[in-house]
Amino acid sequence: MKTTAFKLFIFCVILGTTACSSNDSAENETSTPEKKLYDYYVDSNMQKSIDQLGIAIHKGNTPPNVEGIYNIDPFKCTMSNFSDGMLGVNLGASTLTLSNQNTVNLSVDFKNFIIYSYEDKNETWEGKGSFISGEGNKFSILLHSNGEIDYTIYKAKFQNLIILSGELDVQNGKIKGIKNLQMASIMSDDYGDPHNTLISIGQGRLFTNSYAGANN
Repeated sequence: MKTTAFKLFIFCVILGTTACSSNDSAENETSTPEKKLYDYYVDSNMQKSIDQLGIAIHKGNTPPNVEGIYNIDPFKCTMSNFSDGMLGVNLGASTLTLSNQNTVNLSVDFKNFIIYSYEDKNETWEGKGSFISGEGNKFSILLHSNGEIDYTIYKAKFQNLIILSGELDVQNGKIKGIKNLQMASIMSDDYGDPHNTLISIGQGRLFTNSYAGANN
């Protein structure tokens, strides 16, 4: 009787240990640094907007070094998640600057400066310590951007979720450009929109360009 009870006790200990190990493994799989960083930028409402825009997100914790200055011309809106007069419009040209990449923290500084070709205004999206993911030559960058539209007579400030995805074109060890560039901008905070000029929170646009050349 004692032998049977002892065997049952050992079996329960082993079973409990296995269950804990299994739970720990599942927790580790869902709590990777990459996932925590993604969840920091993207809540359920933002995820809905991302899905509506259909931007590709390249996952992985070994992104390429993307530092450089890139020319996006034309900067064209190819998708919106609302009734939008900008859909299909070439806004103009933009200069994308990526700098200070940190491979340990999976971060990079981001700045996109747009000069409109049909209106007398320019727009800046900027953020430091943006999250970068990817592997091989493919990458994605996520950030909460400090945005500003300069209308000359006033400036409209806002915060938007920016997602940039693409594939580096590397030749002989040198970056030549970004292939299949996609950039989504989703309004996350309009600061009350005092000038009544901004799109609503959760509304967004997708801009695409088949090739953005490097200006290095």
